[in-house]
Amino acid sequence: MKICDLTFSYSDKPVYSNFSLELDEKKVCCVMGNSGGGKTTLLNCISGQLAYNGDIFYGQYADKSIDETVISYVFQQPRLIPSLTVENNIKFVLEDTDKQILNNKVEDIANRMEISDCLKSYPWQISGGQASRVAIARALVRECDVLLMDEPFKGLDIKLKRQILDTLTHLIKDKTVIFVTHDVEEALVIADRIIVLSGGNGQTVKICEDVKINEKRVGRDLYCARLNEVRSVVTSSLLKN
Repeated sequence: MKICDLTFSYSDKPVYSNFSLELDEKKVCCVMGNSGGGKTTLLNCISGQLAYNGDIFYGQYADKSIDETVISYVFQQPRLIPSLTVENNIKFVLEDTDKQILNNKVEDIANRMEISDCLKSYPWQISGGQASRVAIARALVRECDVLLMDEPFKGLDIKLKRQILDTLTHLIKDKTVIFVTHDVEEALVIADRIIVLSGGNGQTVKICEDVKINEKRVGRDLYCARLNEVRSVVTSSLLKN
């Protein structure tokens, strides 16, 4: 993915001005920074929810318009449809007309996300952790080019976050992922690259740290020398902004 000269303002407050960024395909890029620092705005521009100036391209040669790209989005809140069961919330994004294919896809992703026991339940009948997993399942159940994730584990306990992250590392092997988080440990589990943004509150957003991680995602040792170094660099950068 290639972001070229992205420019966006809220009313008279500039957020991005000629911001450019190139992301490797089928890699996970974690975006970090202070609250109100433009991270969600970046995802909303990429997903087409906000009108912006500049260009965003996708594809091996950055020759595919973002409008032609299939994007799945996991928001900060699960945004499940209250009147639909968990099963139908997941099916909602699928276009297959064959009932058996639909059921197979839902069954597979539900097993992977460990939510098979609540498929017939409604959103108000399940826990926050289950709702988060349903939202992720809904985003992953269809084939997509780009997966956007905006603090999807907000409010979840450490054990549950790690469990979902470990599952995700297997499910997103062939996807380009942009993952927004405030949690350095989350980023270390899942990222191939960590970008720290500075700005917001009237100042345009800039990249103040850009770190690549070459350690494999599956079975990653979070306390190896390289990740300890990345942890230190990223934490220091976040504290400075």
